[in-house]
Amino acid sequence: MEKLLIATAALALLCTAPNVAGAQAKDPHCDMAKSQKDPVSWNARYNCLDKAAAARAEATPPAPKARPKSAMCDLAKSQKDPVSWNARYGCLNR
Repeated sequence: MEKLLIATAALALLCTAPNVAGAQAKDPHCDMAKSQKDPVSWNARYNCLDKAAAARAEATPPAPKARPKSAMCDLAKSQKDPVSWNARYGCLNR
């Protein structure tokens, strides 16, 4: 009985050793993501996503916030050339 217990513990240790070392094996469920209704959440659930690529994507800085609208932009409607008016006062980059 003791040998059976030791063998079971050794087998369990061998099965979990790759995950403990940090090298995660790809889950066989990852291949089924193509046929799922929501493949993004499927991949997240079964750890099919590349963690390094996801970390790089999150590391990109956010887009700069738009500047507040100038009061001169409201006057473009009454100008003879509203396109150049908007370009002059920076109203086109909104």
